[in-house]
Amino acid sequence: MLKRIIIGRWVNVLLGAWLFVSAPFLSRSNGELASNLVLGLAVFLAAFLAMGTPRASRVNLLLGCCAVATPFVLAFRDRLAGLNDIVVGILVVSAALWARHQSQQRHEHAQA
Repeated sequence: MLKRIIIGRWVNVLLGAWLFVSAPFLSRSNGELASNLVLGLAVFLAAFLAMGTPRASRVNLLLGCCAVATPFVLAFRDRLAGLNDIVVGILVVSAALWARHQSQQRHEHAQA
């Protein structure tokens, strides 16, 4: 069960890295670039933090929602960059929820 929790966290580490690394290639404006760099780094760091502090997974839930909203809030000019943020954001939220669910199940089994 612990392995499943860690896998969810590592998925978010990789997604954060992808958002950060892809930013210079997909962003057309400074706002898009800055947003993707900051979000990517934040997801990356929050996922690592969540490995030691499970409550930190809530941060990745919030960051994933921000990634989904960012293309609409900043009115991204490039559809590919916007789609990238939306897909990555949905995956970040999904991985964080999955790891959180696995963590809760592990906690319940430990109490039983």
